[in-house]
Amino acid sequence: MKHKSFLRGNPAAYVVTPVAFALVTLALLLGLNQVFLAPYLGLWNWFLSSNASEQSDPADLLSTAVKPETDDAETIPLSSITYPNEGDRYATITIEGTEVNAPVYYGDNTTILNQGVGTYKDDSRAGIPGESKTILLAGHNNTFFNDLQSVEVGDVVTIETHYGTYTYTVEECKVLEYNDTSAYDFTRTDENLILYTCYPFDALGFTSQRYFVYASYTSGPMLDADN
Repeated sequence: MKHKSFLRGNPAAYVVTPVAFALVTLALLLGLNQVFLAPYLGLWNWFLSSNASEQSDPADLLSTAVKPETDDAETIPLSSITYPNEGDRYATITIEGTEVNAPVYYGDNTTILNQGVGTYKDDSRAGIPGESKTILLAGHNNTFFNDLQSVEVGDVVTIETHYGTYTYTVEECKVLEYNDTSAYDFTRTDENLILYTCYPFDALGFTSQRYFVYASYTSGPMLDADN
């Protein structure tokens, strides 16, 4: 007695069998995903949510904050000002004799540098105007900082913050490699300003050199961290 094969006796099995195998394979893959990929996906989602929270709702402190009654105050309690968060616009920068006139933001990521001048913040020894620290500001060479090429020794840099006006006098301009750590000194405890951009000024994309402008503090209220 011959036995009919399942497939020959049931034409529908030509469809049902592959589908069944596909479902079993899919179930196995989903199970493996939960075991092997889920931890990495969770880490990725955490990174995205953390990054988004840091960047959420940037403020325009320059247009909303109330400045001290007088700009000639020698000191201002640090506790009396709104310290900027990443992405906040807190100042504008201008340089006499040049076309540099740009908004200044706290932080220097790609989004910020597409909007204006960025403030380096990834070292606690770097600061904002008034903190008696090194202030390191970056701008794109083909937009906001293109006219750094017109800066000369003796020019005055003015930074108008939401808590006071600061001026700095240019002392030196020079070209250095992008990874030259001698370009800045975060151990300094005196107010000093460093501006930099990619070099040459007409270059597009990554370049290995940077153009630095160094300026010394001239005027502006100091921020008293003890008050």
